[in-house]
Formats: sequence, structure tokens, C-alpha cells
Amino acid sequence: MNIHAAILWKQGAPLSVEEAQLEGPRAGEVLVEVKAAGVCRSDLHPARGDWPTRTPLVLGHEGTGIVRE
Repeated sequence: MNIHAAILWKQGAPLSVEEAQLEGPRAGEVLVEVKAAGVCRSDLHPARGDWPTRTPLVLGHEGTGIVRE
């Protein structure tokens, strides 16, 4: 399925909101239609280079939505 994601390609670079491919849910997982998501301070640390991380990295883990499957 196609999604939109805030992707960090390199530490210190601006986030890039792009379309990406995501596999559907596996056994024991649910599919949530995300209505809103935020990037919080713990996302900003790797983006700014404060914490070591591998890139590319999809940021944003505070979300709300509707369970679809």
C-alpha cells in the first residue's frame, strides 16, 4: 500500500515527506488508517545528529487513527 512518510535521509538534513510502499499487516498485527501523526523531541535528536542512528529513518510515532483490519 502507498503511504506518506517523513523520511530522514541524512542526519542534519531537512525531513522529506514522500510517498512510500508499506506491506500490509501480518498475522497478529492490525492495519490503522492514520488520521494525524506528530514528530516529537525524541524524533528530533537523531534528525539533528544528537543521537547516532542509521538512515534512512522514518520519523513520527505519535499518531491517532482508525483500526481498519
